[in-house]
Amino acid sequence: MTVGAPDRTATRALSARRIASAPCSFGVDEVVADDAWVPGPDEMLDWMLGIGYRGTELGAPGYLGTGREARVRLERRGLALVGAFLPQHFSRADRAAADREWLREQVTRLRDASPEGSRPFAVLCEAIDEPDRLRWSGRIADHPQTRLDAARHRTLVDNLHRAAELVASLGLPAVIHPHAGTYIETDHEIERLMEVLDPSLVGLCLDTGHFRYGGADPVRRIRDYAGAVRHVHIKDCRASVLGTLPDGAGFVGAVKAGVFCPLGEGDSDIPGSMAALAAIGYEGWLVVEQDTALTLDITRAQLVATQRGN
Repeated sequence: MTVGAPDRTATRALSARRIASAPCSFGVDEVVADDAWVPGPDEMLDWMLGIGYRGTELGAPGYLGTGREARVRLERRGLALVGAFLPQHFSRADRAAADREWLREQVTRLRDASPEGSRPFAVLCEAIDEPDRLRWSGRIADHPQTRLDAARHRTLVDNLHRAAELVASLGLPAVIHPHAGTYIETDHEIERLMEVLDPSLVGLCLDTGHFRYGGADPVRRIRDYAGAVRHVHIKDCRASVLGTLPDGAGFVGAVKAGVFCPLGEGDSDIPGSMAALAAIGYEGWLVVEQDTALTLDITRAQLVATQRGN
């Protein structure tokens, strides 16, 4: 498995860490879902196991089957379940009740899917369907009208905390995932949230690719938010792609243009991020994500070889 070329100290420090994958690396994406084809759940899990991963996130709701079916699939292969990506409309009070009911259903599925010994995170995220944020994703500084005002930001924080309480009541931990194309995209927006986040309720899922996409320095922010980092997505971002897109291409256009690239080919400083994680004593899962859009000319062998680092 290739994760760039980290320095030897970082490699030794993290060699014993738990390395997981996610279905989005194999074209099974919760956000961009118009791939030409997707692998079946069993073949994908077999690929993960063959590559050497020790765990996985759940992927799109239902992809691995019911909670029981997913658990059987994972236990058969000795794979841990490390999390599930669960977007919510935190900034919209009128969506809170419906979102929490959906969240209850999904966290129950996540709990039921967990093999013995797994304690996966509910990876909470602000909704990725706000038209203005999707359209101007990557260029928020030029479109300040798309930022949340004080009232809606308070609503976001309150709903996030309430969602985390719900997750805890169901026996699992919660983290918040700052994500491109949402109201928590830019470095300033991440900082604004972290200033008021209650770490007793919800931790931080630090995604090195999405942090870089929004203008944050992942290495610096790993240090700054060390006390809150509880889950990590290792992803690379080629930020220069954002400057080449036509107006309005937005998040989906950026993804299709390759803004998230193979590890070591972008600007997220994967070696530095790994060293920073070692320095703060991070002992949680590292979920390697290399978002892949599957076209008809990508074969199964090519997909596996890419994820293996060949």
